[in-house]
Amino acid sequence: MDESFTRIRQQASSKLHNQQVVALTLQAVEETLKEQGAEMAPTAYFATLMSLLDEQKSDPNAEETRASVLYLLAIVFPSVPTSVLRSQYTASLGVFTTILALQPPPTASSVRSLMTCLEHLLISQDSAAWSHTSTLKALQTLLVLSLDSRPKPRKRAQEAVRNIVTRPPLMMIVHPGMKVVVQTTLQILKESGNGVVGATGSKDRENATQMILHTLQLVKMVGKAWPSEHFLPLCDILLHLPKLNNAFLTSSAFQVFESLMSSKETADAPAVVHQAGVPEVAAEQNAQRLAKITHVMKAVLELKPNANDATLMPLWLDVVRAGFVESSRLQELMMAAGNSTDIPKESLTPIVPLFKAIFPNLDSSNPLSVHTSTVDCLKQLVAYCITDEMIDMAVHEMRKNRGRPAEGKNKGKNVIETVATIIKGGFDIRFQSTWLGILDILKSFYERLGHAANPLLVSFLPILDELRFTPAFTQKAQLDTILSTAISTVGPRIFLSTLPLNIDNPEERKRGRAWLLPLLKSSVTNTELEYFASDIIPLADRLNQKAQACNENGMMKKVYETLIGQLWGLVNGFCDLPVDMEQAFSKELAERFSGVLYSVPDLRPVLCQALTNLVVRNRFIIDSTESDQVLERKFMVTKDEAERNITLLQQYARPYLMVFFNIFQATLPQFRGYLLETMRTYLSISTPQDLKETFDAVLGQLNTALTTVQPEQGDAPVVSHNLMDLADIMVPYVDGPSLSKLYSTVVSLFANDADGVLQKKAYKIVNSMAASETGRMVLKGDLEELMRAILETTAATSATAKRARLSLVNQVILLLEPTDLYFIPSILSEVVVATKEVNEKTRDVAYALLVSMGNKMKQGGVISSERVGDMEGAPLETVASIREYFTMVTAGLAGTTPHMVSAAITSLSRLLFEFHKDLEHAMISEMITTMHLFVNSSNREIVKSALGFIKVTTISLDPSIVREHLQEIVSGMIRWSHEHKGHFKVKVRHILERLVRRFGYEDIVMFVPEADKKLLINIKKRRERAKRNKKNNTSGMDMDEEEEDETQASKKTVKPTQTFGSAYEDALYGSESDLSDDDEGEDEDAKEEKVSKRQAKAKKNQGAEAWIKEEGDTPLDFLDRTVVSRVTASHPSTQVARKVRDHSQAFKTTEDGRIVVNESDSEEGEESNEEVDAEQMELDQAENNYLESLQAVDGFTRGQKGKIKFNKTGKKGVLGQDDDTDMQLDHEGPGPIRNKGKRTLKPLGQDFKAKRAGGDMKKKGIDPYAYVPLTSLRKGVKEGMTFTNRSKVEKRKPGKARK
Repeated sequence: MDESFTRIRQQASSKLHNQQVVALTLQAVEETLKEQGAEMAPTAYFATLMSLLDEQKSDPNAEETRASVLYLLAIVFPSVPTSVLRSQYTASLGVFTTILALQPPPTASSVRSLMTCLEHLLISQDSAAWSHTSTLKALQTLLVLSLDSRPKPRKRAQEAVRNIVTRPPLMMIVHPGMKVVVQTTLQILKESGNGVVGATGSKDRENATQMILHTLQLVKMVGKAWPSEHFLPLCDILLHLPKLNNAFLTSSAFQVFESLMSSKETADAPAVVHQAGVPEVAAEQNAQRLAKITHVMKAVLELKPNANDATLMPLWLDVVRAGFVESSRLQELMMAAGNSTDIPKESLTPIVPLFKAIFPNLDSSNPLSVHTSTVDCLKQLVAYCITDEMIDMAVHEMRKNRGRPAEGKNKGKNVIETVATIIKGGFDIRFQSTWLGILDILKSFYERLGHAANPLLVSFLPILDELRFTPAFTQKAQLDTILSTAISTVGPRIFLSTLPLNIDNPEERKRGRAWLLPLLKSSVTNTELEYFASDIIPLADRLNQKAQACNENGMMKKVYETLIGQLWGLVNGFCDLPVDMEQAFSKELAERFSGVLYSVPDLRPVLCQALTNLVVRNRFIIDSTESDQVLERKFMVTKDEAERNITLLQQYARPYLMVFFNIFQATLPQFRGYLLETMRTYLSISTPQDLKETFDAVLGQLNTALTTVQPEQGDAPVVSHNLMDLADIMVPYVDGPSLSKLYSTVVSLFANDADGVLQKKAYKIVNSMAASETGRMVLKGDLEELMRAILETTAATSATAKRARLSLVNQVILLLEPTDLYFIPSILSEVVVATKEVNEKTRDVAYALLVSMGNKMKQGGVISSERVGDMEGAPLETVASIREYFTMVTAGLAGTTPHMVSAAITSLSRLLFEFHKDLEHAMISEMITTMHLFVNSSNREIVKSALGFIKVTTISLDPSIVREHLQEIVSGMIRWSHEHKGHFKVKVRHILERLVRRFGYEDIVMFVPEADKKLLINIKKRRERAKRNKKNNTSGMDMDEEEEDETQASKKTVKPTQTFGSAYEDALYGSESDLSDDDEGEDEDAKEEKVSKRQAKAKKNQGAEAWIKEEGDTPLDFLDRTVVSRVTASHPSTQVARKVRDHSQAFKTTEDGRIVVNESDSEEGEESNEEVDAEQMELDQAENNYLESLQAVDGFTRGQKGKIKFNKTGKKGVLGQDDDTDMQLDHEGPGPIRNKGKRTLKPLGQDFKAKRAGGDMKKKGIDPYAYVPLTSLRKGVKEGMTFTNRSKVEKRKPGKARK
């Protein structure tokens, strides 16, 4: 409401009269409320507007005022409390009824606003109000308006009725107003239907038809709220409408059927919203609805349109789909409730008759819309209407008939077999155009049957294979999707026995199917692991033998190696919840996996993933909440079988861990991430005894490695580092005594400053111990020694280990007892200095540690000064508090180095932001006063931190506290407003913007010196300009458009804006300025800042991006040698194409069309046209040089594959003209040779040049200008002719014009 009123207030000066009236009306109402001292609340607006409307309700000349008041009421009504609407119901309803009865009737916009008010008024009423006649009459009024001839009022009335009846009162399932809606709509449909039949003229028939269409639209919108007892009467009328032979009525009737049958909620037909306390729908109602849907669907099936009808057939199919899917849903609900005996036999979906009736629609001669709807309908029927009983019966019959002779088999086909036969017939040539749709139906069939697809759908595999090898079938990708589904349901054993790979010993008449390997990799799951061990691995071994027999680096060797990798890549799918794991995962297979892990490094990732899946997927079954019956149908594995599988894997856990550990140490750190997850998985299932023995072995090797000199191993890490990583991985899984041994080993490494990496890993191990419950118990038992070790190794900490050390300190703080708080002041100085670390992650940990220590001090305790080394002269014991903690941190302000002082200020900023509500007012004021001294420091590092402190106080503290120190804050930092280095001026401006926003311009400007007020005035102007721009961007719109926009806006959700990692970072670094960054009105510093940012961004992006220019629709050939010329460092869209000179305007023409060519640059008016700038000359020269390299006698070009082809010299020159090269006789030589001097070309038209005059002359009755070649406009032809018959070099020589 507030947002809408804000927009309306800005329309007081709108050019649209109706917007002005609404804005002025709102202004008058708000002035009245201000005079009365009332709050600007929805209730106050409601009372005032209703009072004004009551005064104008019967005035025929007040339509404009009534329209504006109703428009405002339509905005207010949704926000008015329900209690107010109920108390003012009678009075409000009387006013609305009076307005609707006016003559002439209200305008369309007024009626729409009034219906919105009436809708919310009726929704808010309880069940008692709906027992009154006046309430039902109001609903009848909306029903009458829902049949209005005006589209917008009719649609709004239908939406109002829908919203009312889908929100029943408390404790009611069906809205009491639905009785009126049902009676009215059924009566209109009957009367209008009779009117269509008995109409004497086309006008009467058209009116009756329009009335039925409007009523059906209303019924469609309220279909989800339609009472079940009135379901059959409505269906009887809808079934009668198609007999009227009106396509529009039939289409609308089918749409209503779909809305009634479908349980899917749509925007036009939402579900009923029940309030609290509504009793659950009884099972009897489900049975009743099921019986009615069954009755209706029998009648609908008799109304099947012609298959060629592109309008009615899709609608009929939608009704069939919705009806039978809803019937299946109700049957599932009844079976889940234990009422399966109440399901009538005739309610079962007739799958076979439906397929026989619908599948022929896929004939290629039918329209595309019919094909699409048919495919969708059949897919839904397969997915929802084929029951588990049908599948089990089909499997039982097929297994029963297996092995019997043909005469002994059961002749009757079951449902699944019949449907499969119908689908097979779809691959006939007459269905060729719809094969993709049939493949989609088959895919749904495979998915519904699941593992039962073997053996029910195995017969489809040869058909799909034949289609895959058909050259005319181009949709190979869609077919591969069906094959993938078939692999996952039928299983690889049956699939490959039907369609073998034929890659081992391919014969001439057998098709090779190596293309199936990628499909198998992505589709094999929940299948037989024994098939992989008995068939796939031997096949890979045979291929490996053939690869060894091939020539080194030969093509066939590479092919075999690729096939071997693809075959072993299938292991992940076979280990994804195998159904025969107890029998298949034998000792031989486990040893084979271990051997491959050692011998083939390329297969280690896929094998590790497979071994991990064996554990993870069985755990998924164990942790599942579904019953064993459901799990066995889905996965063919029960919970007991999954537990036995885990027990089996425990026997191999320790040997596999030894293999993983050895591989881990032999692999570079950047390539062994996959091993970590696998090791953790098998550590989690290992027995305690195996864990202890494994850990003792690792720890023994670690102690040995730490006491011996380790040689360098190139890029590989040293042995001690690897063993430390292994110990860190095992920490969460071992017991307390083992962790105590590990703790004793790694604590001594804290002082090892010679190996920073080893020191870092030691801290990480102790951190991992603190993260587990067992490890915390070990640390608590030896916490005193741990704190002593941390304090004694402060100087020995390397830069690499700082973050891990601070994380460990944080864990120790959490474990501290109230009597051990001496550790906080002992370690505080190190944490404060760490806030200035270069590494960002280390700084983040330091900030978090400061807050953690503050929370610990806040909880209370005792600080013993005797146990703190640097607290001489302090009381023996100090009570811990947040004030005492701030006092400790403040002591850092007296540091001897600027770095320490700056770190202390930064730490105080973070702590003040976190704990400012827990500090006394006096202490905060003292810190702000102290910070004023540091702002005036001459050290930039200290000032930078002090400005950050001021910004945090400005944002986080209460305004009353900051107001007391405004003069200190402003006067202290204003001196840095002229300092450009380090962006001090920008920081000061941002703080001033915050202060102006929070306290106002006048309260800040009084503390700014006169010489520095320019910056503050600029801030004020920018704020005002931003407000003006925001106001001007709001444009007016029509009231109807506003109402529609409000409806759409209410449906949208606001996308959250991206924030910083913490609230402190947001306060310190974020929200720098909310003002516009336009250059207008900015000072020079702001412009400099923007320029520097742009330069920095450009420098950052330099060399990081490249584009490829494309020309036309021709694909770019990356094998072409010239492709490099297409690469550019700037975006092609930003490149300005070279302007092509328009030669059509280069010369003047006479009245008879002859061109005038000037030979002199000095003639008046032609100087600018003839002048060639330096850039153009350079371009021309470059083009000339390029053409010279191509066209000269000694030039060359590149042909195919980059071969060089030299130019051939013939009788004609390079320009296609006869060579005029002069010949000279060498008197000393035997014969003539060509002149090597510069070749000259005879100027075009030289024969017409006058010998005694400056111009041309006619020769033999021929005009010279008729032979000027107008096609020779191309630039760059070396020494070519121009319009002036001169070369480009001679062009600038003075001469005379000729025509």
